[in-house]
Amino acid sequence: MDKSNYFANVTGLFPRDLTQINVIISLLYDRIIQEKSIWLIGNGGSASTADHFEVDLSYVRYSETKKTIRAKSLSSNSSMLTAIGNDIGFENIFAHQIRRQGQSGDVCFAISASGNSENLVRAFNASEELGILKIGLFGFDGGKLHKEADESFLVSSMHGMYGPVEDTHLAICHFIASELKNRIFGDK
Repeated sequence: MDKSNYFANVTGLFPRDLTQINVIISLLYDRIIQEKSIWLIGNGGSASTADHFEVDLSYVRYSETKKTIRAKSLSSNSSMLTAIGNDIGFENIFAHQIRRQGQSGDVCFAISASGNSENLVRAFNASEELGILKIGLFGFDGGKLHKEADESFLVSSMHGMYGPVEDTHLAICHFIASELKNRIFGDK
């Protein structure tokens, strides 16, 4: 990647066709209306995006008459992550939390540039066992998770373009949160 063209690389990855993202928005909206939970997972920069996405979803606006969004980033509690990592292994940090908190009909939303992290793969396996919908944003070629997801959007890129892929994932998360806010609150 030519470092002098970083921003061109990022904007070059932005989605041109929103069809698949709109499918994801509709699935999330349906789960929100059913008062289901959205479990957000990711590692490194993608964990940061998951945390940020939780805020965008959970804090869109307070209203006593409209649905609230039950979103939780499973990357955000360092005490929980280190306890699980220490006691049963880092590869289980998300699957363990999903098994303890997730319910059928919830959503497991993975964010990953590579789509190959073992802890994310195990979280998808646990989600499958519990009847939890598996959605993801992936980069590069999508890896294992892209094949395992019920619905996903792939930011197709050269392997190793972590920064531009992660920036694009965050922009997509902002778009999804904005569209959900519009559907829930009727904003224009």
